[in-house]
Amino acid sequence: YNALKKGIDKILAYKKTIFIYPDNAVHPYPKKTLHGFRKFCVEHSIDFEILNGIYEDTIVKKGDLFITIEESDLVNLVHHARDRNFTLGKDIGIISYNETPLKELLDITVISTSFNMMGKTAAKMILDKKKGEIKNPFDFIDRGSM
Repeated sequence: YNALKKGIDKILAYKKTIFIYPDNAVHPYPKKTLHGFRKFCVEHSIDFEILNGIYEDTIVKKGDLFITIEESDLVNLVHHARDRNFTLGKDIGIISYNETPLKELLDITVISTSFNMMGKTAAKMILDKKKGEIKNPFDFIDRGSM
């Protein structure tokens, strides 16, 4: 939710925002993610849709913004865009979860937790012999795919 707020100006430039939330994943994703997306869209009057995945018959239209969690959905979406001669960041937008060197290289906008901060926090908790749940912040890293 908070990471999406950081990209609100760019998100509002699209006609519709489509969240690819795989509800049949081997390791299920937190439902909080889904609730945060819905809340964000409703609060900002954004037309939205939630899909289980990107498949061969998925309709990809100009003006759509896609948010993907799984790498396979990101790859399928880029294939769809190329097949239709769509330009990322112009005809359609893509936001992907979790920063990777490949996404940086491919100029994909991401919402990602700070893995560096997560590691430092975990190490400190181990050294201090503390247990608990820590909320690690998410960032919006704006790149050319939006």
